[in-house]
Amino acid sequence: MPNERFRADAALAPLKVFQRRTVDYVFDRLYGQDDPVRQFLVADEVGLGKTMVARGVIARMIEHLWDTTKRIDILYICSNQAIAAQNLNRLNVLNRRELALPTRMTLIPLQVRGDQGLDANKVNFISLTPGTTFDLRSATGVTQERALLHHLLHDLVSRPRGLHNLLQVTAGIDGWNRAVDTLTLQGVDKRIIERFRRDVQADRDLFEELERVCELFPRRRDSYPPEMTQPRNSLVARLRAKLSHACVDALQPDLIIMDEFQRFRDLLHGDSDAAILARELFDYSGGDGHAARTLLLSATPYRMLTLAGDEPDEGDHYQDFLETLSFLYGRE
Repeated sequence: MPNERFRADAALAPLKVFQRRTVDYVFDRLYGQDDPVRQFLVADEVGLGKTMVARGVIARMIEHLWDTTKRIDILYICSNQAIAAQNLNRLNVLNRRELALPTRMTLIPLQVRGDQGLDANKVNFISLTPGTTFDLRSATGVTQERALLHHLLHDLVSRPRGLHNLLQVTAGIDGWNRAVDTLTLQGVDKRIIERFRRDVQADRDLFEELERVCELFPRRRDSYPPEMTQPRNSLVARLRAKLSHACVDALQPDLIIMDEFQRFRDLLHGDSDAAILARELFDYSGGDGHAARTLLLSATPYRMLTLAGDEPDEGDHYQDFLETLSFLYGRE
């Protein structure tokens, strides 16, 4: 049966002794009664089985939460979707491939509804990549994202036709109209809708900009000058960011795994919108009292020192090390 109580034994059996010891220690630090933590780093040499350790932690976590959590969500954050798809199959201790859900943060409201959504499963494995999930500053997103924004905002603005035209961006007119007409908010979590609309209206500068840009697009054109496209693109990026924040509750993360986290270490600290959004996931606490745990994995987190001749984009390894410690300990 799909929802028959999960037992971790089968997933733990293939582990080598040192891997099982690591699993048990990590699980005890994350979920034990004695001074548990919410973040943990496993940094090990290449080839020693960090993915197998993560699989073991997942198995023990699912078994631990099975009777007390309605839905268990495991988020896997990786540098690209191809690697994510490969590793999700290895991490999926339930051996049900259909639970792996590569997604954009802003499309989650459309994927958590109905018989095929996240709520239909006891356990979900969800892959996210920083490029599509967290970096929202300059992109206008995909057509479906903007169609969702249209449905969320059209009755809030004084010029809904302007909203329709500006959110089309570069999509063809037929494809854009079809995307708007076929999308519906039926079944979308009302908390997401209400939080997004409330956040947009509460941000006075954003809402005034929304009204102003809508006035720039009273009718559709085949092309627009930069003085129209630049504020439009900036506005769409800000709206997508607001929607992403509203979608954190929809994910309900229980365990977040960041593979080779040093590739996107800027998500662990800083004040960019991407970092703030990531921290909302790391700090998530559900209504049932369960708080998200984060497991960082890396074979080569830092070099021991940064030399004067190193490339600037390699960063300051010592400073990165200190910032990672701050993240793990939850304080400076």
